[in-house]
Amino acid sequence: MLRLVCFLFVIVSPFLWGATVDERLKEAKDYLTVKPSESYRILEEIDLTKNLTEEQLIEWHILNMRASLPLGKLDNLIASVESVFKYHQSAYFAENITPVTSALGIWLRRNNYLTDAELSFKCSYRHASNDRLRVILNNSLALLARESGDLERAKYLFEYSAKLAKADKNINMMGMINFNQGVIAFQEGKFADAEQHFRIALEYYQSINKRAGKISAGTYLLFSFVVQKELTNYQRLYLPTFQQTEAFPNNASKALLDWVNAGYLQQTGIEISEETRDSLKQQFSNITDHFEQALIDKYLAKPLGISLILPSFESNTERFDAEWFSLVKNCSFN
Repeated sequence: MLRLVCFLFVIVSPFLWGATVDERLKEAKDYLTVKPSESYRILEEIDLTKNLTEEQLIEWHILNMRASLPLGKLDNLIASVESVFKYHQSAYFAENITPVTSALGIWLRRNNYLTDAELSFKCSYRHASNDRLRVILNNSLALLARESGDLERAKYLFEYSAKLAKADKNINMMGMINFNQGVIAFQEGKFADAEQHFRIALEYYQSINKRAGKISAGTYLLFSFVVQKELTNYQRLYLPTFQQTEAFPNNASKALLDWVNAGYLQQTGIEISEETRDSLKQQFSNITDHFEQALIDKYLAKPLGISLILPSFESNTERFDAEWFSLVKNCSFN
């Protein structure tokens, strides 16, 4: 029996150790939903200096964009966008214009280039080949409307996207849309509505085991419990959310959960030490979303007696400048 086991190991192990680039890329893609940090690790292990085909290089950069986003690695995302535009005349690039320009649009939105982000998303929409992609882009346009302060348009787009996602049985997008609807309700002070959206989002994310989604929906659900002083509900959800957040390499997620938990501890009568207050102030710098910063300041920092300086937010009046961006402006890549 021992000889048989050893024999099988000798046969199987070279396959496991000598996976091809295509196999590694597929493995990275398979992990994107359940564990993007593993996707990122796999991609880092692929040597781009080797003789990869043009298609493999483009695929690597697209996967790197997708893995970098939930991990908060926006510098990596834009680096891959810039790199992939070297192949803009490639047939494989033409097949993947939508994911590339969609990732670019997210980076532009996160960096307050709102006009250029809209150009990028509209170009993505123009090249979208199916309703599944169009739902994703409607969601991005809704987030852009929210960023621009047009909450009514954002709500309309989210509702429209929700119908499309439900018709397509797109569980991931149904979770994402409900989460975003919850954030808008939270901003408007409609905490019971926000709680309901976060609950639904969390259920969807749990059904597909999407880690980043479970963390974001779980943390905001905890946030809604704190604001509504639902301490029993908070106690039930905190530990699994904390464990998932600790295992996930995103400092912004960890910082938000620490702030939310400090708000809970204060409500239970626990005194927040000066050391903890200083730590919370330091962690606040890891949170870059200005809407999230404002929510923390209003509902957590002020009750805790912590004074925060909110960074001023203004949409960039300067336009995004890169030689290759003219291709996106014209939405023509030949």
